[in-house]
Amino acid sequence: MSTDEKYDLDKVFKALGHMTRRRILRLLAQGPRYPYELSKLLDMNRRVVLKHLEALEDAGLVSHETGASDMGPDRTYYNLTVSFGLSTTILPNSFVIRLSPGQTASLQLGTRSETEPSQAVDVQEIKLLLNELGKVNRKLSEIDEERMKYASKRGQIITRIEDILSDCSLDSGTCRELRSILNPVRRGVPQSADIVVASWSESVREILQLFERFMNQVEDRDRE
Repeated sequence: MSTDEKYDLDKVFKALGHMTRRRILRLLAQGPRYPYELSKLLDMNRRVVLKHLEALEDAGLVSHETGASDMGPDRTYYNLTVSFGLSTTILPNSFVIRLSPGQTASLQLGTRSETEPSQAVDVQEIKLLLNELGKVNRKLSEIDEERMKYASKRGQIITRIEDILSDCSLDSGTCRELRSILNPVRRGVPQSADIVVASWSESVREILQLFERFMNQVEDRDRE
């Protein structure tokens, strides 16, 4: 299933654009919760929370189901239904929205020693976790910098191709077709690196075929 079929990015951005909805998602990322519980944690009216949950559900970010309660009647629990990374790059000559499937990485940490006092082990484990967190944050920062660099380079290349299109007097229909292939905002993100390469290779073939067709038309006119 393509990204377009699974998500409406306009609805996703609208849902994520509200601070309260982002707070709700942070809470649901910890586990399923029912509306009254969310309203208490957020210090908000339950009806308001329900409205935000409806918007999140409409965007395909959460779902609800009925679950048993130890305190009385069954409750309606909300939980996350997605796992993806959403990135937006806005630079001169470059505007890219990318939606990629999420992957859960496991972190291997030391185990508790039965002979060590619990409090001492807790402090040691926290130090280890903070150290790992620092490494992860630095890596994410490096990835962001690298992504911005290549997004900028991508924009420059596309701008140069646009300049060539303007100079070679391609007919308007061909230009539109070429721009639709190059469009960096094009959605439907592939699900693996292999498909990414295959998809771009197909785009290159389409572009070259269009140019070859155009050059053949020019040569035919010159011979006439």
